Amino acid sequence: MPTQHRILSLVYNDFEALDLFGPLGAIVPRSDYFTLQLVNLHNLDSPHGIETSIKNGIGVIPTLSLAEALRDDHQFVTLFIPGGVGMLPLVWDPILLQRIGQLVDRAANVFTVCTGSILLAATGRLDGRKATTNKRLYDELTPKHPGVRWQKRARWVQEGKFLTSSGVTAGIDAGFAFLASTYVAPEDRRVYRQAQKASPRGEAAPIPGFREEKALRHAHFVAFRLEYRWHSDPADDPFVDLPGTDGNA
Repeated sequence: MPTQHRILSLVYNDFEALDLFGPLGAIVPRSDYFTLQLVNLHNLDSPHGIETSIKNGIGVIPTLSLAEALRDDHQFVTLFIPGGVGMLPLVWDPILLQRIGQLVDRAANVFTVCTGSILLAATGRLDGRKATTNKRLYDELTPKHPGVRWQKRARWVQEGKFLTSSGVTAGIDAGFAFLASTYVAPEDRRVYRQAQKASPRGEAAPIPGFREEKALRHAHFVAFRLEYRWHSDPADDPFVDLPGTDGNA
């Protein structure tokens, strides 16, 4: 059977809808390669039938409990962490952070949107690495994690296996960058059936069958089908100098 790329997304009360549905809504539904599972971060026995609320009044039903996601026999390739106001109390839960850190260590790729990078930083796994986050909360939240080499002028930052994006819609641009750096074409999947291996130390791991030119072409093709203009330069950040990016205006 050709290899598939399973993405685990963490979900929690009051996460930001567009952080999740922007990038992954573009990538997953139109793919025979990427699959998605939603992991309930709250301490519940079973996620089935339990809604995780989004601040916009939408609800999602997770497909896995955190305990199920942590099982040694549960395989995945990418860990996705959306942001939102609901992540603020989570950074004070040491047991939860330890468990998220275990998932981070098992992932070949870690992709965060907006303040999802703050939750990742709280696990200690971003220490010594470049990353970015939501600009409106940047000056308030980044000093709490001084070990991270925070980059304010960036739509997204890729270092090692970590892809962190700035606020909300920046995650869509980062999503296409993720597609361009991870997609394996069907003909190559038939030859290279192995999945990308985990990278506990945070370095980027090779992807069996990956061809950069094919992946980039596919990313542009998907963006075109969605009538979306992908801003593919992460340094092209028109929002960093606008009034109010510090949250005070």
